[in-house]
Amino acid sequence: MSPDDTPSPSNDSPSADDTSVLHSRRQLLGLLAGGGAALAGGWLAPTWLPDVVTDQFVIHYPEPPAHVWRPEVSETHADEAVARLEQTVERAQTLKERVDSDSVPRRLEFHLRQGDPTGGWLESAKSASDTHDRLSNATIGMMFAGETVGAAKAVLDEVDPEALAERGTRIQSRAEDVLDSFSDYAVSDPTRDLAYLYFVEESLAPARIQSRHWERVVGERERESDYPDDAVVDTYASYLQAEQHLEDARYYRDLYRENLGEQTEPYVDALATSLKTLTQSIAALPTHVEMRKRVEDERDLGQRTPYGAARWELLSICFDDQYQFNYGADGHRHGHTVQRLVETANALLGRRAHEFALDALDVDPDDTDYDSGRTFRAKRRAVRRFRSVRKTYDSPFAGILAQYASELIHAAELGIHMADRMFPMWRNRVEATTYYLASEGQMRAFDEVFQTIFDDS
Repeated sequence: MSPDDTPSPSNDSPSADDTSVLHSRRQLLGLLAGGGAALAGGWLAPTWLPDVVTDQFVIHYPEPPAHVWRPEVSETHADEAVARLEQTVERAQTLKERVDSDSVPRRLEFHLRQGDPTGGWLESAKSASDTHDRLSNATIGMMFAGETVGAAKAVLDEVDPEALAERGTRIQSRAEDVLDSFSDYAVSDPTRDLAYLYFVEESLAPARIQSRHWERVVGERERESDYPDDAVVDTYASYLQAEQHLEDARYYRDLYRENLGEQTEPYVDALATSLKTLTQSIAALPTHVEMRKRVEDERDLGQRTPYGAARWELLSICFDDQYQFNYGADGHRHGHTVQRLVETANALLGRRAHEFALDALDVDPDDTDYDSGRTFRAKRRAVRRFRSVRKTYDSPFAGILAQYASELIHAAELGIHMADRMFPMWRNRVEATTYYLASEGQMRAFDEVFQTIFDDS
């Protein structure tokens, strides 16, 4: 973010005249909400319309799926997660009944409040019709229920530090067993099988980091009296979620095995080669630090102009260095080869998208406004490019690689839809445009990166 990232007053609120225009265009909006047919046909340029009207085109233009590809979650697996949460809630309620309310420290009162220990997440999990939502809601609920259990244990003085440490070690060991079970990355169809393994590793990552919560917080403490209540609360919550993530990893690992064909071959060496090639391609480009310095060195380049806002936003979107973190020997993603490959590929796609997006944005340093019609056109182009690439590359792994481009499109629309007037609307529009153009740029570079991984397979 820019050092000049401070809100400025907005004079872009809809006036009475603008509102009238908006209402008079209601029928037109109804026509275009399903896909912008008239604009797409070319007889009406979006920049001819008021911004408040074109903003609606941006919001309603059809978008890619929120989840481009992900394995199905069975009813059984989702229900088991909900049942696990229900058991935890019962335990939490039983412990709470034994707690003397007068003995609860102020910092733990929130965790031992009356009512549902999950804060409503259990009910949301039980009522969700979609199995992914059911599983997700149950996993979130485990955090709150686990905090209640931990808080009650702390107040009742029933914390066993040694048992907590051993429980974390067991989770870590089980996670390692899952990772070791596919260490050769055997595949019969790499563009399908590696997609399942990506979800295995993505579930193992939080399981491994959360299982280490107690040892990270407690560290070198020697006396039981040194163990803070907050550490106990957070550890119980972390362990519950870690155990669920571990179950998820096993579930996805089993799906991977079920979908393997009879003839398989190890893919571990090919993955290492692809990762090396992608990393070398990134190394040939400017680093995040170098790009940030370029932006900072431009005179008075803050975010108070469309050009400055665009430069800073593109830096944030396209030059993220997170892809190289936590994969070292001590990292919680050590050995996650497919997950690392995907994140490295996304990093390269982002860097490839930067130059395209900056050119296509067509913003000058002296500009003081940004027309919403240009944002709409950028979204339309991004969605079209996304659909075209997905039509060419429709495998599960291609869906995983395309996920971030889809997320950029969804995030950009939110910037327009949820604008809170803290900043002038031109800033929401220009930043949304950077997201759309970055998405399009990634899809333009998709073929290069995908073929690097699979070598025309």
